[in-house]
Amino acid sequence: MQVSDTNNEIIKQLQSSNISTKMRSIESSDWVVFEKIDDKIIGAAGIGGYFHSSSININENFRGKGYGVKIQKELVETARKKNYSFVTVFVDPRNKSSQKMHDSVGYKTVFRIHYSKEIIQDVKIIILQKRGIFVQKILECFNSKIGIFFLGCFLKIFKNFFNDIIGYNEEKIPIPSIKHIMKNFEKI
Repeated sequence: MQVSDTNNEIIKQLQSSNISTKMRSIESSDWVVFEKIDDKIIGAAGIGGYFHSSSININENFRGKGYGVKIQKELVETARKKNYSFVTVFVDPRNKSSQKMHDSVGYKTVFRIHYSKEIIQDVKIIILQKRGIFVQKILECFNSKIGIFFLGCFLKIFKNFFNDIIGYNEEKIPIPSIKHIMKNFEKI
């Protein structure tokens, strides 16, 4: 297991291992935790953005073997050592293995957003220091109809800043539908 600041060499390794091709947000991370076998990265998790958002991807041939939990635990422990007060993650609730893995590490779901027809995200947080409770309380405000409405408006206005806010760096930034977000609201 290795931890490194995200730099051009790490990005090149992530790309050549096909880890960041499906999860480009890892490339925008401030730092990454990764596992190598035979000098090839088989899984990586990164953290970035104002909300210390974590992204993780494990090579398909190594899924279900505990690497995700191992990497995510190291990411959380490294964040603790770096004095982070919290870490967030966005998990598709239809991805049961990712839900189970993040829950087993200690993440707590604070709200769900039906961003669009294709994108549903559970926003989870793990508190590392007392200061993180404040952020959790703010995020819990979005677990209400009025809160999710304001979040939808915020996302629509500031979607071009997703990389800075949550470390989002996928090829196509989806356009949020406030109508869809409101219609499909689910209280957690």
